[in-house]
Amino acid sequence: MSIVKLLHTGDIHLDSPFSGLSPRNAEIRRNELRASFTSMMTYARMNSADMILIAGDVFDGEYITGETLSLMQSEFENFGKPVFIAPGNHDCASSASVWQKNVFPKNVHVFRSEELSCVKTESPEACVYGYAFCGREMTEVPFRNAAVADPGKINILLGHCDMVSPRQSNNCCPATRDDLENFGADYSALGHIHNPPEPGPDGKWCYCGCLEPRGFDERGPKGACMVEIRKENGISEVTVKRVRFSKKRYETGELSVEGASSMSEVRDMISDFMESSKYGEDTLLSLDLTGTVSPSLVIDTESLEESGFPVFSLRVRDLTSPEIDEKALESDIGIKGEVYRLLSEKLDSDDPREKEIASRALRYAIRALEDGTV
Repeated sequence: MSIVKLLHTGDIHLDSPFSGLSPRNAEIRRNELRASFTSMMTYARMNSADMILIAGDVFDGEYITGETLSLMQSEFENFGKPVFIAPGNHDCASSASVWQKNVFPKNVHVFRSEELSCVKTESPEACVYGYAFCGREMTEVPFRNAAVADPGKINILLGHCDMVSPRQSNNCCPATRDDLENFGADYSALGHIHNPPEPGPDGKWCYCGCLEPRGFDERGPKGACMVEIRKENGISEVTVKRVRFSKKRYETGELSVEGASSMSEVRDMISDFMESSKYGEDTLLSLDLTGTVSPSLVIDTESLEESGFPVFSLRVRDLTSPEIDEKALESDIGIKGEVYRLLSEKLDSDDPREKEIASRALRYAIRALEDGTV
């Protein structure tokens, strides 16, 4: 029986700018991303991985900092066993890229061509097929109409491809499940999809997902895959285990603050929500507040975001509605009625931001007219 144990990762995006965060938090996240990479490499060593497969987008562009390059060189050298890299659309193997330079240890093999090629390993005995993006787009599929050369060996396919987006608008190696099945690899280590679907039938193919999330479209913990392939008499058995390495997670939530009449009440409701959801320092949270509240309550989202809740970062949207008598305001001939009529269309807007601004404007007006304060 032949056995290969490997760590499958990709979409790491080292040196990502994290532009949606404050400069301080962005720097923290970049350092955490490097730390997650180091943790992953340590895990591979401690769990006796035979090889590491990186399915593209190791970094966020064609150029990387010297600090990041030194980190990669050191970690790959410490691992000592084969490391295979198939550059993706973000870190493509263009003529100017680091992939075209001999800067990595001898145990690292970088696929540098859009044409499919194969590297054979001796211990363990396996055939690793791969290819590279050499530009931002790849409209052809390198392994389409191809097949493994020796079905008796453990065959692995490594590549950056998109089996999720509609094919008519897909310019990132628009592969299909039939392409993978016809190629005949025992395991296809894929990258590009940050929120990975479940592995394919019998674990024959898998998207590893991203190592660290970078936005609210990448919710939940992230990491890499530990994979074991066993093959005997031409039949392979694959097990895939997802392992969390991310230091942070992005989460979204919706909280009804129905009936709240003060900012203090809103803060208490948010605290209870975070506690029940078990959100802590590892969480970047985007929270939508809903429900009907006192017409004089102006929810100060900026104040809430800076209130020191026990999360790494908090983004709040006020989608609440003021508890008002619409019929009375519609017929009100005074300033309050006129303000309501001016804002009524925007209060029913499908655009959350426009609705939030209109609702806040109405509350400011009501509070100012009722007690002279804002």
